[in-house]
Amino acid sequence: MKSYRVRDRQDENLLQDLMLARGVVGENAQKSFLAPDFERDSGDPFLLPDMDKAVDRILSAVKNNEAVCVWSDYDCDGIPGGVMLTEFLRSIGLQVRHYIPHRHTEGYGLNIEGIEELAEQGVKLIVTIDLGTTEIEQIAYANTKGTDVIVTDHHIVQHDLPDAFALLNPKRLDSKYGFDGLCGAGVAWKLIQGVLAKNRFGIGEGQEKWFLDLVGIATLSDMVPLVGENRMLASFGLRVMRRDRRPGLSALLKMLRIKPATLTEDDIGFMISPRINAASRMDKPDTAARLLATSDTVEAGEIAEELNRINDERKGVVAAIVKEANKRMLESPIDGPVIVMGNPKWRPGVLGLVANKLMEDYNKPVFLWGREGGEIIKGSCRSDRSVSVVDLMAGAGDVFLGFGGHTASGGFSVDEGRVHELLPRLTAAYELLKAKASVQQDVVIDRQVDMSEIPHAHRDLLKLAPFGVGNSKPLFVFPSVLIGNTKMFGKTENHLDMSLQKDSARVSGIAFFSTRDSFTKKVETGAKVDVVGHIESDWRGNSRIRVVDVL
Repeated sequence: MKSYRVRDRQDENLLQDLMLARGVVGENAQKSFLAPDFERDSGDPFLLPDMDKAVDRILSAVKNNEAVCVWSDYDCDGIPGGVMLTEFLRSIGLQVRHYIPHRHTEGYGLNIEGIEELAEQGVKLIVTIDLGTTEIEQIAYANTKGTDVIVTDHHIVQHDLPDAFALLNPKRLDSKYGFDGLCGAGVAWKLIQGVLAKNRFGIGEGQEKWFLDLVGIATLSDMVPLVGENRMLASFGLRVMRRDRRPGLSALLKMLRIKPATLTEDDIGFMISPRINAASRMDKPDTAARLLATSDTVEAGEIAEELNRINDERKGVVAAIVKEANKRMLESPIDGPVIVMGNPKWRPGVLGLVANKLMEDYNKPVFLWGREGGEIIKGSCRSDRSVSVVDLMAGAGDVFLGFGGHTASGGFSVDEGRVHELLPRLTAAYELLKAKASVQQDVVIDRQVDMSEIPHAHRDLLKLAPFGVGNSKPLFVFPSVLIGNTKMFGKTENHLDMSLQKDSARVSGIAFFSTRDSFTKKVETGAKVDVVGHIESDWRGNSRIRVVDVL
């Protein structure tokens, strides 16, 4: 059971209080936080190692009319970033192909077959988006083909770097760039700024800011800290998106009944990003790229419909695997501290979503695997952060062919002949980490708020947005709330809507993927409870409570 704790320090001014809790201290810092500024918050791109080399190589490609490839990852960082850089390079006169590897047949990153195909087509320069830092063998092969590689990436740098023509990554140990939290598209954006600093190619001053819609989508989707330059990029990205200039995004928003003028980071995170990611999960990454790149309104509507169908298909696949996994858990319960299961027929690209659902249901780290092709098994894992999945995999010995990720999520590959070793190895690793894993983490509530204060608090919270990693959405407790009518809603009636009242104040409460029994205390009409949740806007722009728990 979760343990809740209300944060001790509370300033009378809600906005001041919440900024202090997020480490934003001092008048100047707070003013900057509330009003991101493009010029002030943009770092000098030439502080990134190799930026001079990368810019000069692109200018050389323009001068010599070389064929160029933008090779991007297939997720919601790589695809928007790839579309952005492709559009920019074309605008300065280059012939550019946007290459997105197929998740299931090619896998993540650069690959030998793709590089060979590009070389045969006469491509002399590859620019990566959101990948390349660890791909020593592939870049060495590109060099043998006479193809230069400029890497733009943000992943953790290993001891050895590939022999790329230029490697732009703020996490390089020799980087003098003051902020290492950019996403992959953010690093590509710095390359654009670097090129324009040397030659604007007739592009009007400031016109490049129209690309920030794509940088904003990537920044809000990729779980990077929304502080410093990222906060500015996300804020300006939302401003551009609200101008409704990109036909594909406009068509998708219209289909989802989201008003562009009131678009929020939640709309990106819960509605837009899953659809972009669904394309590669279901073998069609180009669909998402075409949606973002098209300038034709008719085509935009057709692609938006196709992408929505792909997402619905993805939901069906995930639901089927969740159902099968739950059936197996019922028939053969896994009593240990880690859940491991798989099926060669399961699609690896969706297993992260399934693992997350099972982790929430069973409150254990979950490792799921499926077959990518041949004898290689690939999978995804999720944890509630009580223990790091990366630490678990590192402690499992040599059973994995490869693994990586973060505390709460990761991926792995393993030879099919060793799949049976996963459960005992990971269980043993968990036991070694159990002292750390067993520590109960309190859920920290920012402060108590009376329901009558919600409209005012909502206005203040809008000034703190966009929320995300490093600037989490504030969590409040609303005491002595009377529960009124409740109803389930949604296509499959899997969300809960409830009327909440205290004295003369009334507000709508909503809990996604929840029922009346999902909380610490059952939701019953007429009950007086304490509600834990976030204050946010509904689709009409009114304030509501997104309910996290009922106490």
